[in-house]
Amino acid sequence: MSKEVIGKYIAILGLFLFWAFPLGVADAFYPMYSSFQDISLFGKNEPKINPEEISMLKSIVVGFGIFMLGLMFLLVSVIGLNYRTNWLFWTLLIYSILLLFLIPIGTFLGLTGLIMLSLNRKKFGSDVHVT
Repeated sequence: MSKEVIGKYIAILGLFLFWAFPLGVADAFYPMYSSFQDISLFGKNEPKINPEEISMLKSIVVGFGIFMLGLMFLLVSVIGLNYRTNWLFWTLLIYSILLLFLIPIGTFLGLTGLIMLSLNRKKFGSDVHVT
């Protein structure tokens, strides 16, 4: 297989693994949201919380670990294999904008991604060939 084909598959795998962090955060905050719905303005501030809801941090940590693995795949694809196409640029740009809303870690990663993409935008494109 050529470097371009390998880079494409590694980039796609990295993009799929990138979604683990937002999904882990959503998985952690959904039980919290339902617990907060049990608390009313005039009720007791003692909602019944299951022990499973206490270990919500686990899904965030696992999601962040898988996210970092996806980031490594993308770095190998973009830097190591020099796979830089337009669709990858726009996908990473949209994903970086979405990460801005996951405060505080996602905001830092989203800003870092936006800065890196804006500094290297001329390196992405259909006229850039993998060598």
